[in-house]
Amino acid sequence: MEYTYEQYEAFYYLHKLLPYLQSFGDFEDNFSWFSRACGRKPLIAFRPLKKDTREDHIKFNKKIIEFLDKHAPCYLEQPLSVPRKNVRELSKLFGLSSPEENLVAFFTLARRNRLFNKTLQRFQHDYCENREVLELIAEKTGNNIGFLLKSTAPLMKLGILQRRGYSADYAASPWLEEFVNNPHKDYDAVCTSILGSPTTCQVALTSKDFKYVEAADLALRLMKQAKHTKGFNILLYGVPGTGKTSFAKYLAQAAKLRLYPVGVCNEGEEEKNYRLQQFYRKQYLLEKIDNTCILFDEGEDMFSSLETRTNKIEINNLLENNEVPVIWTTNKIHHMDPAYIRRFTLAVCFNKPPIEVRQKIWNKYLTENKITCGKEDTLKLAKKYEVPPSMIAGAAQAARMAKGDLNTVKDHLSFMTQALNGGYKKPEENKKEHEFCPALIHADIDLNALTSQLKCLGRLNFSLCLYGASGTGKSAYARYLADQLGLDVLHRRASDLLSMWVGGTEKNIAEAFSEAKEAKAMLIFDEADSFLRDRSTASHSWEVSGVNEMLTWMESHPYPFVCTTNLMDTLDPASLRRFSFKVKYDFLTREQVQEAFSYFFGLHITPRQVAGLDKLTPGDFALVKNKAEILGKTSQFDAIREMLETEQKLKHNSYGSGIGFRVN
Repeated sequence: MEYTYEQYEAFYYLHKLLPYLQSFGDFEDNFSWFSRACGRKPLIAFRPLKKDTREDHIKFNKKIIEFLDKHAPCYLEQPLSVPRKNVRELSKLFGLSSPEENLVAFFTLARRNRLFNKTLQRFQHDYCENREVLELIAEKTGNNIGFLLKSTAPLMKLGILQRRGYSADYAASPWLEEFVNNPHKDYDAVCTSILGSPTTCQVALTSKDFKYVEAADLALRLMKQAKHTKGFNILLYGVPGTGKTSFAKYLAQAAKLRLYPVGVCNEGEEEKNYRLQQFYRKQYLLEKIDNTCILFDEGEDMFSSLETRTNKIEINNLLENNEVPVIWTTNKIHHMDPAYIRRFTLAVCFNKPPIEVRQKIWNKYLTENKITCGKEDTLKLAKKYEVPPSMIAGAAQAARMAKGDLNTVKDHLSFMTQALNGGYKKPEENKKEHEFCPALIHADIDLNALTSQLKCLGRLNFSLCLYGASGTGKSAYARYLADQLGLDVLHRRASDLLSMWVGGTEKNIAEAFSEAKEAKAMLIFDEADSFLRDRSTASHSWEVSGVNEMLTWMESHPYPFVCTTNLMDTLDPASLRRFSFKVKYDFLTREQVQEAFSYFFGLHITPRQVAGLDKLTPGDFALVKNKAEILGKTSQFDAIREMLETEQKLKHNSYGSGIGFRVN
């Protein structure tokens, strides 16, 4: 072979571009450099000088053209290189036309040819954005080249080529560069390179694992008929960690379909809509492969114009015309246009599994992996870890492999949840040294009698408004009552519910009530004055809509609902009518102060010693106990009384708006 493969490739593309390159005044000087670079001495010797005649320059130009005419065709006679072979395979896979294949070959092969690039750099022009260059390469003239590079045409829609930033400069996409440069053994290897491998369940999942999903049975029945239906899309939505992805894998497995995920971008891939392009590629190829479906996980970015350069019509068409079934998951359905939601074959809501379901899941996987556990163990695990079934199965399997026990399971989950939390460990719940003490509650209703009556009747459709001094144990009593009734607690503070976005507060309120209903739990709202404020004093429409949302849910909620507040006078009158009981909390009586000294410090004192301590709460005692422990004065009555008097001086009104820790 007279020249190297790289040189023949350069000859081929420079020959194609001659009509463009000859328009440059320094054509001869640049090709003199080219002739030296490729070792063509006769051309160098023939190179004319500027003072030579016009005829000499014409002869040199003719010599260059003759040289390229002779050697350019040799490129096509060379054995196919790996990149050229892969470009042809890609063209067959996606049904590209000859001009489209020419462009792909140019961008993936010629641009990396050093001799070709350095020669063109001499002309000091970016040929990748020049329409004439692209027409010569594609062997297309007129407006046809524009159609080949439209966003809806295969080269751009499938992400084979991409624009660099917002310029008119085109380039091969990163995934295409990777594809053409790596050898592929056969057709299956070519497909695998583009499609990736199907995802499967690492552990065996059954319908019993998803009993908490109301629409699970219908979703499975539909999925089994999905391959016969155009525009089949199932949407799985709900908060993170509720098992959406695990359920998607189960659906595909149960329907005997191979599930191909739409993944993240390749390194260096900056296009906002890279996942959409990947989706189109997989749709195109999987249409020809039986028994397949696609998983588009965390699909919220697809339905936001801020994330993708798509319009509503394109997304609508995508959902109506896909030939391959798609399972979508999202954590943020409230961001989706209703027009999108209506086009799904089915939308399945995922809430946190209720405690009894989580306990059964724990028991199943621990038993299967021969990890010794009791009913109390699984209950504690179910309450502590709100994780999907796949993580439970993985932890149990890891403990079995490591020949560990229940502690190994907990360690594994701790490490995994830390990773899911971005490398940070979630704080452990602060365990109080003292349990709730009903004797330290000073209320205008006998709460002990109320608790006993509710337990006796078994009634759950009641509500409480607990109001009064801060630190008097309002939230603590609500938790105590839930424990006495055998209920889980769903606790929400004002910061959990109030949102800066329009409609966000209403959504958070609705989600809290829905979750409590699903879990059959007692719902506790602290700082109720923040979202039940009297509507007559509202200055914004969203303040009214938030109260309206609360009132609507309070009217129909079938399980215990408790609100606590320090500012009873600010609540909307309509909300007060909806509470079964309104309980006023006050400061400890003299007898209760004596009881608190005994309860917190083990000190038995006389009524005379507590004279003047008439604005204290259990929260004040909890705070002072902590302070006394630090100072080493837990047995010194005078020091403790002095600290309590300091806390009492901070009370500014009859409801005690000063500092004080609640006893929970």
